[in-house]
Amino acid sequence: MESKIFSYKADGVVLEPVNDQLKLSPVFDRKELVEKIKDILKADGFKLDERSLQFKIEDGQLFIQGLAGKEQEARSIGFFAGS
Repeated sequence: MESKIFSYKADGVVLEPVNDQLKLSPVFDRKELVEKIKDILKADGFKLDERSLQFKIEDGQLFIQGLAGKEQEARSIGFFAGS
């Protein structure tokens, strides 16, 4: 099976300092971000493996990383009955 890895930069989801000890991000919808990634990958014929998702913070910016596999065409199995 063909696979790809991806790293998606979640624009606007950046940690901002609240005080010396705490930084917070703005509120965001995790499922909405995952749906965006699915749509991007689907255009290339790939399907997101949700079990592989990792949420990472690099320099205060949220990145979503994971794996995607090539979508397989559905195969049908038929049965023939002899007469």
